[in-house]
Amino acid sequence: MAGIITIEAVKRKIQVLQQQGEERAEIQLVEEELDHTQERLATALQKLEEVEKAADESERGMKVIENWALKDEEKLELQEIQLQEADRKYEEVARKLLAESRCQEVNVQIRLMDQNLKCLSAAEGKYSQKEDKYEEEINSLTDKLKEAETCVEFAEISVAKLEKTTDDLEDKLKMCQRGALCTQMMLDQTLLDLSEM
Repeated sequence: MAGIITIEAVKRKIQVLQQQGEERAEIQLVEEELDHTQERLATALQKLEEVEKAADESERGMKVIENWALKDEEKLELQEIQLQEADRKYEEVARKLLAESRCQEVNVQIRLMDQNLKCLSAAEGKYSQKEDKYEEEINSLTDKLKEAETCVEFAEISVAKLEKTTDDLEDKLKMCQRGALCTQMMLDQTLLDLSEM
């Protein structure tokens, strides 16, 4: 009778050890999956940081271009004022010289004013071309910023999913560890019972 009890106890011990081995293997698999998920999370966070940095740089570049465009617009307005002033002076001088019948001086003044007008007109055209160029660059940077913001939103969603997966795996690992602890307690009790026989 004692021999039968001993054999049954050994069988139970073997079953407990087998169960413990399976739980340890499951714990190891969960830990490996958790490590892999944490690596993916770190990679996603790094990519998110890079995308956010690129978006910030695009936004700063757009602000610089806008400042340049604003300064050139102010210069263009000043040139327009000077052009209007030159037109006014031109008309005033022309009327004065024609009234005094000084044809030669009138021609000289007209040529000078004409040259000034041409220079101012050329400057106005130059700043107008620059303004168009800056608008194109601002539109391009705006498109890039929108793309970067879209990438940031996608990366944030991916990070949230990975964080949830990490939390789930951590919960599963804790449950497996608690199961292993219960199994260890049962094994210790079985060994204690065997030692008392």
